[in-house]
Amino acid sequence: MSRVKNPITYDADENSDRSKLVFTRPSRTQQSFRDECDINNILRQFNVTGELPTGSVQPQYGDFSGITDYQSALNAVMAAQDSFLALPARIRAMFYNDPALFVEFASNEANKDEMKALGLLREETAQAVDTSPSEADKAEPAQ
Repeated sequence: MSRVKNPITYDADENSDRSKLVFTRPSRTQQSFRDECDINNILRQFNVTGELPTGSVQPQYGDFSGITDYQSALNAVMAAQDSFLALPARIRAMFYNDPALFVEFASNEANKDEMKALGLLREETAQAVDTSPSEADKAEPAQ
């Protein structure tokens, strides 16, 4: 038989004890930030200074001229993810299945020999191109 809730038969303390949550793990909340997060303190500071508090993380600036729009950036990320997933599982596991770790590894010139050993880098068959100007280029052009 179910009990009907009415002010006479309803016991708020009993229902609260029955439905309460018990946390056994230690809290991960850092109480040292209590005053910084209190909305009353934030509004009090705003009333005095007229400015909202700023975050501790500074804005980051960079050259993103190669990214024309969100869709092209998303496509580039997806293409990189697909390329990484095409690698054998044992190689992906070396980088904890994180494409960013693989890119960092592959970008380092010191890892060139190891990349060859893993089969990720083909043997260089072509000679390095000499970038110094030739004697013919140094001659003055005829006018």
